[in-house]
Amino acid sequence: MRRLIAVLLSVYAFPAAADTITQTVYEGTLGKNPIVMEVRSATVDGKTLYAGQYYYTKYRGLIPLEAIADGLMLGERPYCEEAQCPFTGTFTLTPTSAGLSGQWRASGKRTSVDVALKKVATHAIVSPNPVREAGDLMVVDTVMEAPGKPVADDPFRFRRLNQDNLYGPETVAGPVAYRTVTDKATGVHYLNLTRHPDAAVMKKVNATLDIERYFRLEGALDCLSMKGFTGAGTTGGYDETTEKVVYITPTLMAVEDSGSTYCGGAHPNNYWVIHTYDLRQGGELDFDRVLKLYNRPVGWKDGDDLPETAEYKALQAKLNPKSPWFAADVDPECLGEDVDSYGGGYSFSFNAKGLVVSRTDLPHALGACMGVYYVVPYAELKALWRPEAKAYFPNL
Repeated sequence: MRRLIAVLLSVYAFPAAADTITQTVYEGTLGKNPIVMEVRSATVDGKTLYAGQYYYTKYRGLIPLEAIADGLMLGERPYCEEAQCPFTGTFTLTPTSAGLSGQWRASGKRTSVDVALKKVATHAIVSPNPVREAGDLMVVDTVMEAPGKPVADDPFRFRRLNQDNLYGPETVAGPVAYRTVTDKATGVHYLNLTRHPDAAVMKKVNATLDIERYFRLEGALDCLSMKGFTGAGTTGGYDETTEKVVYITPTLMAVEDSGSTYCGGAHPNNYWVIHTYDLRQGGELDFDRVLKLYNRPVGWKDGDDLPETAEYKALQAKLNPKSPWFAADVDPECLGEDVDSYGGGYSFSFNAKGLVVSRTDLPHALGACMGVYYVVPYAELKALWRPEAKAYFPNL
């Protein structure tokens, strides 16, 4: 039976090199139920490793698959709270000219259900870490850990997360416009650009916006598929998150995001943040490109700590509740040094008046302390601007 796998991997161009993973995606039916299946494999020291997952298109909850015997025999092991989840079913498949066919049998049952799958996509994945065992195949995240990379590059994930979308009305802001995109089944939503003077930039920005929407949708789908604890079987509040455009120009878009999600655990995840999207180059804005925040000394390498500039230190020295820039309406305890000890720090965005300085990423107990603390007028930022800032703020 092991030879059968070798034939399958050859026919469908599975990889021959270690640390390269091939993802093959199939669509078809398990009995009368439509499913989508992903098979991943890599050859390590002459041995081929396999793993995968699938979902019913009606529910989209992921069901992990493991190779459990010689041949293309994959056991399904749904996520559970036990140290070792039991197998709940087994696929026994063989290759066909179009894809795969075979049977699925529930654990403890004698009868089988027919499976017919058509190959719809293949995708090569370069693993950033060595692949040494089957478990390494599914650890590699094809999209979420690669900022700006289109989710469409992952054919399995893209199908799962773009099953049926609803599109809201367009909001126009000069040459730029946006709308809300909502997953029909779960209600999870986020923004998407619909107009921009540069189509290539719009595509890059939308790839970043999609990552935020897909992150929320995956959370909702995973929560829906879980059982046995409070929060499981619900959308986890991912459908109730909010996003509001608080500033938009042809070069920048600031979106205030907030929500409270919960899918088990001691506390819900309360968050508030303003994402600033770069409508000139794509992705999220690197504030150090427009403001003199950090120095890059000779010999500096990616990953090294960056020393703050004198200009940035001078700005921080003026950030206190007695400053005319103070804009927060918070509990006095939020202004104590204890908040700083949690490492939340400040984050930046822009609005029509100036640089917005906020507190984000605070733990559950301090969630009420998140929000806008200071708005520094543009006129006060003269010493901080880098030359590139002129491209984002033509009136400087």
